[in-house]
Amino acid sequence: MASFKTSLEALRSRRFGRSIALGVVAAFAVFAGALPAAAADGGLASFMKMIPLGAESRGAVIPSFDAEGRRSSLITADVIRRIDDERIYAEGLVVRMINADAAKDLRMDLSTAFFQMATGVLRSTERSRVSRADFQIEGDNLVFDTNKNQGRMTGNIRMVIFDSGTLSGDKKASANPPASK
Repeated sequence: MASFKTSLEALRSRRFGRSIALGVVAAFAVFAGALPAAAADGGLASFMKMIPLGAESRGAVIPSFDAEGRRSSLITADVIRRIDDERIYAEGLVVRMINADAAKDLRMDLSTAFFQMATGVLRSTERSRVSRADFQIEGDNLVFDTNKNQGRMTGNIRMVIFDSGTLSGDKKASANPPASK
């Protein structure tokens, strides 16, 4: 059976496609600039060098602090295991990057992940989520280079932008919508 779209439906689908593309580009621009270079890899690499090869740590909590003594990141994991001199395996990994502006705090949730201490690359091949106050993005694979502050997410990506007005430059809508009659 043939399917016909009205011109309005075609216009909506083009706008939706552009909105998704703009959202993904904006999210990765924000995602890439949100983490200080030493925050994620400095804390985790320093901590893991203290754990003997093959040892497992359960309920790990690893904070990082900036030069002024303020917390810059918090890494928690259900299980962290040092596989060899260069690789770390984690289950239930949550990385929180904390900024002075709480609206810019970023959170990465990874079911399982590998961290390469030599290169500073965090990699997950399971469904992962990156979220902030204004967006949330999920994908099947995540690669984040802590040295370059660049991330890439692939496979079945789903993104939700909570306020697209801030991305397009439009002024925010008022907190109180006009009353209906």
